Amino acid sequence: MEDLFSTNLAVNNQNIIYRVIFDNDKYVFLSESSQTQLPSFSFRREHDEWHDQELLPPEIKKQAIDALDKYLLKQH
Repeated sequence: MEDLFSTNLAVNNQNIIYRVIFDNDKYVFLSESSQTQLPSFSFRREHDEWHDQELLPPEIKKQAIDALDKYLLKQH
């Protein structure tokens, strides 16, 4: 398990802070707030495409993928 970064996502009109970790080939978003309905969710990267492990609302999925892409771009 590797701690990568923190990001803010808009969830149900609230700004929620998520810690992103890399664990078992998945990028896992862990909520730092107990008030969110999405305590955690994850993505896998396969063939340059993101695959979510849960059924996420499109607006949350887009924000999370944007944060992952931005993080990975900074690593190169």
